[in-house]
Amino acid sequence: MRLFGALFTLATLIALPAAAMAADPLPDSGAAKLAAYAVCRSAVIVDMGPVGSNSSAECIGIVKTRDGSKLLDNLAIRCLEESKARPDGYKFTGTCVQTDADGDKIFMTYEGPESGQVDWIGGTGKYKDVGGTGTWSVADAPGNNANLFAFTLTYDVTWTQKAK
Repeated sequence: MRLFGALFTLATLIALPAAAMAADPLPDSGAAKLAAYAVCRSAVIVDMGPVGSNSSAECIGIVKTRDGSKLLDNLAIRCLEESKARPDGYKFTGTCVQTDADGDKIFMTYEGPESGQVDWIGGTGKYKDVGGTGTWSVADAPGNNANLFAFTLTYDVTWTQKAK
């Protein structure tokens, strides 16, 4: 519980300056190197004994650029993450909404065991017609457990604005 409170407070303090300024318009195409710092709370865990488990978690956090760019920096992120654990390995599927200081949203999905494909599938406002793909990987924070865990989702994405 203390980990969640500390990380939520940190994310809130980091995001406060972003709300004071409007985000720049998104170029028609581009690329970004991003990192989402997220804390997750398990919603449901179905334990199937020796054959594995399925679970879902709600994750919240903040997205920062990894190259110092101001474009797409300080986005709030909220995800629903589904997990399948089987004797032969894990697989994660995430559905996320990233929100900028203007309230405009980017919709994102990701899939894979510990890395895989990320897709931007649209949004609202300046991101309404965005489409993009890229790759992601994850680094788990120490001290995680099945009910509360934190991680860094690192992803590279290229995007274009869909023809209007």
